[in-house]
Amino acid sequence: MSKAFKRMTGGIVIYLIISYTILLLIPNSFVLPTAVFSSFVGSLLITSAAILFYRKTPSPELKWILIAVSAYFIGDLGGVVSGYFSLTSVNLNVLLDFPYTIHLLTITIFLFRLLDIEHFRSQKLLILDSLTLFTVAMIAGYLTIFKYIPEYTRTFAEQLSWDIYSFLTILLTLFFFLLYASGLKKPVSLFAFSFLMGGTFLLGMINFLFYSFLLNDFTFYAMLLLPLYPLSSYFFISFLVTWHLPIIAKQQLLLLRIEQILRPSFSYILLLLLITYVTFSPVTTRFYFITIATTFLLFLTRQLFSYRENVRLLRETTSLQENLETIVSQKTELLRLREQEFKALFLSYPQMVLEVNQASHILSGNPAAIREGWMEKSLKDEQVRLFKQVMEALHANKGVPSLSKTFYIPHDEEDLIYTMTSICIADQERVFIILSDVTEDVRQEQWLEKLGNHDALTRLPNRRFFEEQLQTLLPTIRHGSLLFVDLDGFKAINDTYGHDAGDLLLQETAGRLQQLIQGEELVARLGGDEFILFTVRDEDETTAFASKLLASLNEPFYIKDQTMSVTPSIGISLYPSDGKSSNVLLIRADEAMYHIKNTNKNNFQFAAQLKRN
Repeated sequence: MSKAFKRMTGGIVIYLIISYTILLLIPNSFVLPTAVFSSFVGSLLITSAAILFYRKTPSPELKWILIAVSAYFIGDLGGVVSGYFSLTSVNLNVLLDFPYTIHLLTITIFLFRLLDIEHFRSQKLLILDSLTLFTVAMIAGYLTIFKYIPEYTRTFAEQLSWDIYSFLTILLTLFFFLLYASGLKKPVSLFAFSFLMGGTFLLGMINFLFYSFLLNDFTFYAMLLLPLYPLSSYFFISFLVTWHLPIIAKQQLLLLRIEQILRPSFSYILLLLLITYVTFSPVTTRFYFITIATTFLLFLTRQLFSYRENVRLLRETTSLQENLETIVSQKTELLRLREQEFKALFLSYPQMVLEVNQASHILSGNPAAIREGWMEKSLKDEQVRLFKQVMEALHANKGVPSLSKTFYIPHDEEDLIYTMTSICIADQERVFIILSDVTEDVRQEQWLEKLGNHDALTRLPNRRFFEEQLQTLLPTIRHGSLLFVDLDGFKAINDTYGHDAGDLLLQETAGRLQQLIQGEELVARLGGDEFILFTVRDEDETTAFASKLLASLNEPFYIKDQTMSVTPSIGISLYPSDGKSSNVLLIRADEAMYHIKNTNKNNFQFAAQLKRN
């Protein structure tokens, strides 16, 4: 709650305490002017608060309330001035009634804008209940207010003004029911909704009682109601200040339950009260029988609509139940098929599959697991160690639906290597574990790595393997060229994006180089950001190839959602003019590469063009 709202609440409480303390202590002859002045002070307080809130958080809804309280303040101000100067003209009284009518009309429009009209249109019983309430309110209004207005007013204009205001009061009573029954366009908290309903009920009840007392010569009691008008405006402002508060589900459910209990019987209670009231009120026989007939007609109409609505709901419920039974049957059959598929997969899966519960007990195993002895009472030592590590990993990652890990189990002179994939069945508190013995596969991979012929990162031949192949190739060709490639800006890539990104860039570079060579041509990685290529081409063909190589490596690299760029510096040595061995060709190309890298990066340089010392 904001400080401004708390100050407004404190102010209205103090205002009511002071007002009623004074009104109850002063002589009856001073009650009328005091009550009018008290209402003026309260309306001034509420109008000031509305202006303050509108300046802070302007909204269309708050604008309507500001217009309403301002109109009421103008009416109170006119009443104070006319009372002070003893102005009793009939036309002046009609003019002073106009702001109060604007106040009530604006509140009615404000409430109408809040209604969920779409819900109202779809509920025929709600329309009928609204008509019932309006009829009851009109009859009660006639008995207590309308029939006395012609006797109390002095001119037609004054009578019309009072009739319009009384009719708006009855509309306010109708809106009280509509707000409760149909709800608002925008869901609000129970706290805010209570303010809105309280303000609507209070304003309608004050108006109804005020005119009932006034027209039946109970002026003293009518005047005592005047200080309550600002309180109703306080409720409306409080609704707009608090309607953004969080909606609590339990409160909304409570409100819905109350509505479900009261709404069906609300119309019948009103009709019963109306009949009782008319029966014991001094009315003509004709009016009495018209009221009874109207009430009976409304009762029968509502019963008919209720019956038709119940039949419709019964049909819809029956249809939904049949559809639900069909869906359940289809889903059950689908579940049975899935269960059969799962069972077939479980039994035929080539890897070991174990079903384990939360207590780390093996419930079942597929044929592959049975063959390996996992269902025996006493497991092998390596199986015990493996199962222990698997369960520790599962408990450490509790709640993870699927987990994959590799385990190294000590066994004789070397470790056994297993991969594990777990599939959790959470609602059944069990997990399926797929175990694969990958020891031989890993050993084979390690053996290949030990061969040392290829670079582990790019999978390109290393320098040793490259030179061996080149030495075999050179005696079989007439000419060729060795290109030494160094990537400019690679260190910045590593520093900026990390070594993982740098590794991916090297792999992409290796792929581009492999796409450029053909036939018996060679490519290798020396290490770091250095690569070498050997092409079976003469000098002119090598120049074209080097240009193509430059263009390829100048293309951007798209790695990890990032765009990266490097440029190559290329040194070229020609066979046989620059050397007849792989070692000499590599040295000459290396010299040319460093020369172009230091003088004109992102270019290529032939070793023959360098000035030799």
